[in-house]
Amino acid sequence: MNPKFDPFSILSQYPRRHPIRLAFLLQLKIIEYISRINFDKYALPQKTIPNLLSIPDADYLSTAVTPIQMQYLLTGLEITENLEGSVVVEIGCYRGATTQVIAKHTNRKVIAIDPYIGYGGGKEDFQEFREKTKMQSNIIHKPCSSGEAAKNWEYENVSFIFIDAVHDYLNTSFDIQTWLPKLMHGGILALHDTDQLCFAGTRKAVFELKNQLSLFAHIDNLVLFKK
Repeated sequence: MNPKFDPFSILSQYPRRHPIRLAFLLQLKIIEYISRINFDKYALPQKTIPNLLSIPDADYLSTAVTPIQMQYLLTGLEITENLEGSVVVEIGCYRGATTQVIAKHTNRKVIAIDPYIGYGGGKEDFQEFREKTKMQSNIIHKPCSSGEAAKNWEYENVSFIFIDAVHDYLNTSFDIQTWLPKLMHGGILALHDTDQLCFAGTRKAVFELKNQLSLFAHIDNLVLFKK
């Protein structure tokens, strides 16, 4: 997996009928089709964690993250709290429910990356994000794409990354390979929507990490790796 381009930039840079854009969309459709055919082959083993933190209060109607998934995220967050001089990164924030919970459970800065220009998040979602997160002083919102945020990175090392953005192979693999080098040794990489057939490409991208990182936890639709 070696992304040569930022999928988000392709869609934003080239007009609808441009050959580069059309070639990208064709490649995307082919990979997603192959991923659906091989969906079962990309299954990671289930791995649970005992003694989880309590289920946190959250607006679960405004997020696809379930209460038990939130417990696992916070457990991964907790074990990285002692990695000094680091920040937390969330890629894809939607309405800020998960952002808010994460920020409440860490003393680190939480860099929330989401441009809110479509692809799962619009103006109304951004307004709700701002309302949910306005009381958390450790949240820094970056209104840009994942690739742009990484290119212009100005913060410390990253100890915890949660990717819940565009759910296809090219976007997920780009996010992984763009941000993984910034993850500290001992850090956690969490990825959402990993076990749904409609997001088969995301499952394939996550499966390709199995020989690069240690599987920390895997429950339905959520995978956490430790670097």
